[in-house]
Amino acid sequence: MFGLIGIDYTVANVDERACLALSEEEAVMLISDWKRWGYISGAVVLSTCNRVEIYYDSEENNSSLLSKVLRQSLQRNLELSTRVMAKLKELDGEELFRHLFRLSSGLESMVQGETQILGQLKEAFRIATRNKISTPLLSRLFHKAFEIAKKVRSNFMLGAKQLSAGASAVDFMLNKCTSSNIKPLIIGAGQIAETVYERLVGRGFKEVLLYNRTRERAERFQATHPKTKIFTEGDMLRAVQEANLIFVATSSLNPIILKEDLIKLNIKEDLFFFDLAVPRNIANDVVELTRVFSYAIDDLKNLTSEKEADEQQTLIEAEIETFVQDFVLWCEASGVRESIEDIQKVSQLLLKRELRNLPKTLSDQQRELIAQYDEHFRITYTTALVSALRELSEGERSSHYADTTKALFKKIKQKEAHRS
Repeated sequence: MFGLIGIDYTVANVDERACLALSEEEAVMLISDWKRWGYISGAVVLSTCNRVEIYYDSEENNSSLLSKVLRQSLQRNLELSTRVMAKLKELDGEELFRHLFRLSSGLESMVQGETQILGQLKEAFRIATRNKISTPLLSRLFHKAFEIAKKVRSNFMLGAKQLSAGASAVDFMLNKCTSSNIKPLIIGAGQIAETVYERLVGRGFKEVLLYNRTRERAERFQATHPKTKIFTEGDMLRAVQEANLIFVATSSLNPIILKEDLIKLNIKEDLFFFDLAVPRNIANDVVELTRVFSYAIDDLKNLTSEKEADEQQTLIEAEIETFVQDFVLWCEASGVRESIEDIQKVSQLLLKRELRNLPKTLSDQQRELIAQYDEHFRITYTTALVSALRELSEGERSSHYADTTKALFKKIKQKEAHRS
């Protein structure tokens, strides 16, 4: 069973989303625990500034029971408030496939059509694979999501937009900052910093200031982004003093731009900040200072609400729907295949046990004859079961029968394991 549990910008603000933000280490630890406790077989964790989503694969067919267990685990491990818990969303089956395929294609992003999300999905999948917390079924699902994203970007205008949250933040802030001499600064040297830098250079800036806490990483950034002037090792406030348009995107779990520090700068011209980090890197109270203006990722919602619908939206939706239905059919066929394998394994297991229990007084010839007849009966019986399962599953176009069969034979296998 595929499932999703998480939170995103459509239901929660940046502070609420920050409560679920997971580092790579935290995500791997959480999923490893869930695997060890038998909740799930594996998962892929997507944690970005706009969403935290856990895509999991589980053998548990009782979705309501599993949902309760995962919710309790998240609340306990992350100390989530009742308010945040109420905003968790859950999807499974066809709804999950549709959401993921739309997400990889840029249709679920705050900035619709942005391309950064595809890279984030690929990185989330790489992390899961590298740490051995994914599964073959999740691999199939995510590769299908990458396939539809590639097709959408190749065949439709949406792919030509090349947008990202960082690039949109630059456009947003250049409309806000009206100074005739804009001096941009980026605080942080990660992936978001790269997109902000590229957009600033694309908009004509000849120099971009950059601050990173460690000199080595700042110099590494400068080596591939030559129009940067770098500040490091405690020089953040000096860098802020030289700028008037500042983009902040670090991995800090606490605010690094503080009201008391800005007061020391004796600000004499308007200072514009944009906080691209989750959790926030800019303290909320900085806006209490005269001439200080601060914006965050949620302010980009206004951009998308004003955009006209893409002319090819209907075609893109239809393309995605085709992929959704194809994957639904693949899952149903896969469920039937797994159930058939279980039928075969259990029948062989039971036959082997019964043959071991034959009277010791029988001759080898008698044993061989009985084994031949029993094997014939086993094949006849399992063939009838498999045939009926195929007909029921195809007729109803439902995985219900396959799921029930799988659960039934799983229970038999467990009992046989206890016997031996």
